[in-house]
Amino acid sequence: MAMATLAFVVTQLLGAPTPELAERSEHPEPAFRIPLHREASIRQLALAQQLGRGECAASNDKCVRACHFAGRDETAVARCIAATCGEESLLGDIDVHLRPPTFYASGRSVVISDYQNAQYFGEIQIGTPPKPFKVIFDTGFSNLWVPNTECGFACLLKSKYDASQSATFKPNGTIFSIMYGSGPVSGHLSYDTVGVGGLKARGQEFAEVDTVTGLGLAYGIGRFDGILGMAFPAISVDGISPVFQSLVAQKQVTEALFAFYLGNHAPGELTLGGVDPKHFVGELKYVPVTSDTYWETALHGLSYGGAKASAATKCILDTGTSVLAGPTKDVAAIAAKAGATPVLGTGEFMIDCAAVDSLPELDITLSGNTFKFKGSEYVVKTSTFGQEACLFGFLGIDVPEPRGPLWILGDIFLRKYYTVFDVANNRMGFAEAA
Repeated sequence: MAMATLAFVVTQLLGAPTPELAERSEHPEPAFRIPLHREASIRQLALAQQLGRGECAASNDKCVRACHFAGRDETAVARCIAATCGEESLLGDIDVHLRPPTFYASGRSVVISDYQNAQYFGEIQIGTPPKPFKVIFDTGFSNLWVPNTECGFACLLKSKYDASQSATFKPNGTIFSIMYGSGPVSGHLSYDTVGVGGLKARGQEFAEVDTVTGLGLAYGIGRFDGILGMAFPAISVDGISPVFQSLVAQKQVTEALFAFYLGNHAPGELTLGGVDPKHFVGELKYVPVTSDTYWETALHGLSYGGAKASAATKCILDTGTSVLAGPTKDVAAIAAKAGATPVLGTGEFMIDCAAVDSLPELDITLSGNTFKFKGSEYVVKTSTFGQEACLFGFLGIDVPEPRGPLWILGDIFLRKYYTVFDVANNRMGFAEAA
C-alpha cells in the first residue's frame, strides 16, 4: 500500500522543507527583495483602524509600484503612496484593491509535464553550452539545486551538472546543506547562467549537490532532477537570490509576477513575467500575501460537507506539495467523514474509488472568495500494475506556533484554479482553470 501511494506524494516524501524546518539565514539579504514585514504592516494597520481587510492600492499602478520597489517597509510604503499618489489611494476595500490587473503580458512560458497528477516538472538549462535539467518549480522553497557528477547511485538516471563543461561557470565552493522532511541534501555552491523559458539569469548562485541519500527511493524513481524554488528570499538558504528575483533584477521580465496552470493528466504551463488568459475563465480574484517567507495568505474558512472543518486561520500555496496538508486532527476528522482508510505511519489516506462521486463538497474561503471542490477533484486516481487505487488528497501535518497551525494548499488546489503569484504587489490571484 505504501508503495502504491509513493508516486502520488513524491514531493511530500522528498519532504519539501516544511515551515517549521526553514530558518532565516544569517547572511546579508539579497539586493532584490520585495519589502513585506509582519510588524506594523499596512494590513494590520488597516484592521486596527477599522478600514476593513484591505491594504494599500491606487488607480495609478505605476506610482504604487514605485513606492513598493523603493526598499521601504510597509508603513513607509503607505506614507509614500499617500504623499505621491494621493490619500485616496489608500483603500480599505479589498475588492477594489485586489482588482484584475490592467496589463496582461504573454510572458515567457515553460511546459510543465504531468506524471499521474502527482509530479509536475519543467525544463531549465544551466551553463554554456546549456545543459537541460528537469526541475520541480516549488513555491514552498527558495533555492535552486541540481545533482552534479559526484552524485552516486541515487543520481544514476539523473541529468548531472559538470562545471568543467561550462564556459560560464564560476566557483564559489561554500558548503550547501539543507534538511528536508525526510533527510539532507548537500553539496556546494557555484555560479552559472540559468535559463528558464528563454530567459537567462546570469551569474545565478545555485547548489550542485552530491549527496541525496536522505531523499531515498522517492528521488531515485522521480521524474525530476532537482528543485527550483520560487518562494521569497527570506527563507533562502545562505541568503541566495531566488532565480525569479534574479530574472527581475536583470530586467529579463517586464512584470514581477509568474503564474501556474497545472494540467489534469496533461501538460501545464508556467508563465514568467505575465499571465496567460487562455488558461482561465472569468476574472482573477486576488488575495493579499501575509508573509515575506512563503506564499501565505489568510484562511477565512474551510468546510467539508457544509460543516466547519478547521479552526486554522492561514494557509500556504505550494506547488511542491501534491495534496492538501493540514492539522492532523482536522484531516483525520475529514477522512473519517469521507470513509477514508489511514495508511499506517504515513499521514495519508486511501479511499474506495467507487465512493468518489458521492463524497461531500470541500469549500475553502480566502478573503471572501470561496473555492469549491467535488470529490473527484480532491481524490487522486492512479493505476499500478493494472490495479486502480485512489488516494484521498489530504495529509496530516502539524506546524507548531507561531508559524502554524496552517494548511498547505498543494497541487489539488492549483490544478483546479489557475494561480498568479504577484511578487511586485504582494498578492496571489485565482481563477478557474480552463
